Amino acid sequence: GMIVIDEDTSMVDFSKFYLGFCVEESCGKCVPCRVGGMQMLKILEKFTKKRAKEEDIQKLKDIALTMIKASLCSLGATAPNPVMSTLKHFEEEYRAGIFTPPIPKKN
Repeated sequence: GMIVIDEDTSMVDFSKFYLGFCVEESCGKCVPCRVGGMQMLKILEKFTKKRAKEEDIQKLKDIALTMIKASLCSLGATAPNPVMSTLKHFEEEYRAGIFTPPIPKKN
């Protein structure tokens, strides 16, 4: 298969799309894949809605590494790869999804 994207594609949305496919295809047999994939999707959703927190970046990395090391098959072990790759090369797109409260105006 091949996925073609252009420079306007959100890397967070791309990662969410790919991970969503992997979660859908998971057999559910092992916890790292079944639970880890769903948790990563929930965190990615926070980034797309600009509701993420700074620590969500580290949570993504921690869950991804657990999935890579502990999944029973290649689907679970490779599912986090797009997230890890886009975090490495496009971290600023993730940081744009971190919620920053508005600065109160001075009267």
